[in-house]
Amino acid sequence: MNNNFNLIAPVYDALAKLVFGKKLRKVQTHFLPVIPENANVLIMGGGTGWIINELFNTGFKGRLTYVEASERMISLSKKNCEFSESVDFIHGEESALPADRQYDVIITNFFLDVFSEVRLDEVMVNLSEQLNNDGIWICSDFQNTDRFGHQLLLWFMFKFFKITAKLESRSLMNFDHKFKKIGHSRSENFTLMNGLIFSSVYTSERSL
Repeated sequence: MNNNFNLIAPVYDALAKLVFGKKLRKVQTHFLPVIPENANVLIMGGGTGWIINELFNTGFKGRLTYVEASERMISLSKKNCEFSESVDFIHGEESALPADRQYDVIITNFFLDVFSEVRLDEVMVNLSEQLNNDGIWICSDFQNTDRFGHQLLLWFMFKFFKITAKLESRSLMNFDHKFKKIGHSRSENFTLMNGLIFSSVYTSERSL
């Protein structure tokens, strides 16, 4: 099975903090305050679930659907969650989502970078069909820069996760281009580490 993070789930957050300090969490929480208070929110591939408490601590009072393919990751998410009564946990991929459910906000934090290009296109199309026309899609991830240090770090990360998680992806893609391909435009952007990590808010061109 590709993209299996069960092995490193217990140490995933510690590894991220060791390499990036607080920067990964800072970029993922940057746009949480723009989420409408009573929105229907979908988080795909949320890892250990620390972001659930962060979202509700902004004053969020809506409904959250939390999807994670790793059994150990979703187990940790449930254990760490302080707002379980407002969260629907789904163990699986986007295909496990209820077909008739629409979301006001979709969040994909360091999620899109695990897929091959063919699979990425499929995932993004499927998710966009479940986003309301006037909804927003918040994406945080890595992006290529011309800095040698960044390129070396990304190369090491892909090799590491290929070994530990059977990572499907071989290289980092241009996610902004992929969003444009499915009819979404970037409305806000935030970067850290000289552009290596970013968080962007995308809106559907159907709402314009």
